Amino acid sequence: MNIDQKPVFHADFGSFDVAGALRSLESGRKPVIAVVGDYCLDKYLFIDARLEEPSVETGLPAHQIRRKGLFPGAAGTIAGNLAALGARVRAIGLCGDDGEGFELIRGLEERRIDTAGMVRSGKIFTSTYIKPIREHDGPARELSRLDIRNASPAPQDALEKVKTALRETIPQADAVAVADQFTFQAGSVLGGDIPDLLADLAEAFPEKFFMVDSRSNAARYRNLLIKCNASELLDLVFRLKNPEAPARVAADGTADRNTEALLDAGAFLARRNAKPVLVTRGSLGAILFEGENAPVFIPAVPVTGPIDICGAGDATNAGLTFARALGIPLPESALIAGAVSSITIRQIGVTGTASLGEVARVLRGHCQKP
Repeated sequence: MNIDQKPVFHADFGSFDVAGALRSLESGRKPVIAVVGDYCLDKYLFIDARLEEPSVETGLPAHQIRRKGLFPGAAGTIAGNLAALGARVRAIGLCGDDGEGFELIRGLEERRIDTAGMVRSGKIFTSTYIKPIREHDGPARELSRLDIRNASPAPQDALEKVKTALRETIPQADAVAVADQFTFQAGSVLGGDIPDLLADLAEAFPEKFFMVDSRSNAARYRNLLIKCNASELLDLVFRLKNPEAPARVAADGTADRNTEALLDAGAFLARRNAKPVLVTRGSLGAILFEGENAPVFIPAVPVTGPIDICGAGDATNAGLTFARALGIPLPESALIAGAVSSITIRQIGVTGTASLGEVARVLRGHCQKP
């Protein structure tokens, strides 16, 4: 069937081979998965509003932090989710030789993630997202985030060490997840010719699953499945078709429901890269573009109650990569990815993870087939 004719398959949960996917998920296999990319530290600071007092020196409010939560973020969120699912994870990335770098490495190792591929450099900061959360009389409220980010590209000597780690680790892995979160100017580990090296490795190991989630640089990647959200997809294809146009910074809040534009953009990108594309649409699920097959609408797992969508995309990446590393077909893997994300977004004040048992319960609870 020709994708240009825009046929679509609106799948419900009963349309998938859930029984087969569950057999693979519960087989006990622990795939080796390399998580490559931009690692950061998520630092939650919990403020007890009852204890707020004016600063003696300035008179400004002095917020009193009574507890904190430290979690590997960005690529670390993918790695943490994969480890929670049971994968043997190899982290490949870059961090500073600073306190935040110490906490990041410790957080990864506490989750039994191999950090031999994490390169530490005294020339950069460890990227850190500081998330103050005010607690008092009612639901906790997240305040404006504080970001520690680098103002310059990653040092070349550190990137060379990362390339060595890639060449040594990827041949041993069953799958590779690439998290491209930062701009190259802000110290992304995926600067220079590393995207080309990843493309070459994907070509050299066609039996392995490679995917990339890139906020603004997906056009640089070849031979990898591209996963993005609806706004990112429309922006990427707009820039590919209009290379002289200025980049659009703000997210498109209407993109999830712009189905016709998403079908056009997804088909264009899948043809251009000759690799599948998965575009997520929040509560509307996702659309999978795979070769000459009709685009498949992947249903979302319904979620109620308070949610925190930070890290939802990374959880999706983890679920997708874990399932594909087990040999589960791509449509079922996309369904599993949505299930993982639905579990993590209900965890407030933490960088959430989902266990294999939780994922299996979600699938059994929402699918029509036994």
